[in-house]
Amino acid sequence: MNETLKALFRYIKRENCDPAWHAIRDNVLAGIYHRDMCFADVVKVLLTAYAEALMDPRFELPGRHNAAEDLLLAPIKGHHAVDFMGPSSTETRYTVEQFYGAMIDKMMGDLRCCTIGWCRHEIWPEEAASAPSTPALAGM
Repeated sequence: MNETLKALFRYIKRENCDPAWHAIRDNVLAGIYHRDMCFADVVKVLLTAYAEALMDPRFELPGRHNAAEDLLLAPIKGHHAVDFMGPSSTETRYTVEQFYGAMIDKMMGDLRCCTIGWCRHEIWPEEAASAPSTPALAGM
């Protein structure tokens, strides 16, 4: 698992994390890449990390078998849609940030809900280091 995905899990699995692109850039990606990442840079990095998680069945990402369709429809359908009930017509206009922001929300929501118990100590190595060791059984 690459460092970006680990850092995203450390961030997104916390309570009260902000899944907005600029918060992800400032709180996660700036330390790995650089602080001046533009919107397109953040979307590209997030999509790469999301694809990595999709490819590993151990994460059990929700809806991973139809992830491409769900991601493409996220801005206009479902609970990540820009407008609650979806666009009122094909004439509805969204900004680029609103449209791709819905996709970011979808990816981050999926990552928040996926299974990480199998790799928890890789994501939070300090937990493994601070875990008390089990003493050897005497007399065996």
